[in-house]
Amino acid sequence: MLPVGALILVLASAFVHALWNVLFARASRGIAGLAVTNAAGFVLWAPVAFARWRIETPAWPYLLVNAAFQAYYLLVLNRAYARAPAHTVYPVARGLGPVLVLAAAAAAAGGVHLSWWAVVAVGLISAGVWLTVTGTVDRRVFAAAFPVAISLAAYPFVAAHGLRYADPATYLWLSLAPLTAGTLAIALVTARTGLRAEIRPATIVTGAGMVTAGGLAMAALAMATPAQVPAIAALRETGILFMVPLSWLISRTFSGRVALGAVVVFAGVAVLAVR
Repeated sequence: MLPVGALILVLASAFVHALWNVLFARASRGIAGLAVTNAAGFVLWAPVAFARWRIETPAWPYLLVNAAFQAYYLLVLNRAYARAPAHTVYPVARGLGPVLVLAAAAAAAGGVHLSWWAVVAVGLISAGVWLTVTGTVDRRVFAAAFPVAISLAAYPFVAAHGLRYADPATYLWLSLAPLTAGTLAIALVTARTGLRAEIRPATIVTGAGMVTAGGLAMAALAMATPAQVPAIAALRETGILFMVPLSWLISRTFSGRVALGAVVVFAGVAVLAVR
């Protein structure tokens, strides 16, 4: 059973993660916006990282892999939101994550037999995804969300190992460094004039939400055992339920079919979590 503290942290992380995704989807898709978002989060998280500084040598290989996933995640997320609304991409991306984890576990075990619970869960998630990407929503939403799901599935498992040798706040801050430096350098060369325009409250709040969600998730992972990582990964999918009302409150975007799809996806994730 998960510690109560870890449960609270991961649920808070899911809410903040959904919130910053709604804000990020409304932002400009250019490199200047990405650079300011990353820089804002990186600078705001620095005092927390330094106050709790702890990093041991064995953490670095995991940290570098997580940094690569961090960069991959933000780039494919930016591309996904350029192709489809957040309230359609988010449930698909988050819902596919546990399915990918299950498939990877089965492959690693040489084709392990799936329980009926797992089959039901995958069926529910598949049905929810189908509901989300049909109707008025462009079918390309699935192709846009799938790369995001890969990163969401892989990131927590790598971090769970790295966090044995580092403080969560320090680990998150260092994993953001390459992405922040890279996007800022590119923006300075290709979009210098756009940087000043992107320094505005919405972009800074998005960056703050990004690091806060990541920090809460890292803290939850640090409190859990490796065997509890799948449960944490599944609980983070509660962000699916937060996304629909947040999208309506902030962007006034709502679709009954998408909302139903999100609920069905979440039901599948819940079954998978307790299988």
